[in-house]
Amino acid sequence: MSLVTYLATNFTLSFTEDDDKKILMGECFSDIQDRQKVKKHFSNKYVYEIFTDERVGFWFNDDFKEEYPDDNLKSQEGFLELCKFLDTYLEIGTYCEVYVCWIGEEEEERNKECDQVINLNNLDIEKVQIYEKTLLTIRK
Repeated sequence: MSLVTYLATNFTLSFTEDDDKKILMGECFSDIQDRQKVKKHFSNKYVYEIFTDERVGFWFNDDFKEEYPDDNLKSQEGFLELCKFLDTYLEIGTYCEVYVCWIGEEEEERNKECDQVINLNNLDIEKVQIYEKTLLTIRK
């Protein structure tokens, strides 16, 4: 099984056609049916799969950091790139949502106690904890 990261926005984005970017959108692990199923977790309309140029999603937290410090750091760096990318699209007062789950578990209930709201204007990456079935609301 693969961990997949979904992005939901109120604006349209294009699938990435240029692999030299750090943040990519397309079909790495998911398909259109998976993106339809995961919509239940979002308030935003458009859903995309996002991943890094190494074809991995975003998953980092204190537990993962203990066992896999290098992978945790790499995922944090990828998430910071995602935040830079989103900062170019979001206007002040708007938001997008990110949801992380294992492929095939899109319809399962999420871990609401792990949900987080992140403000791009004062992001502290060490306070962000991404677990499976976690919803992140990213605001500007």
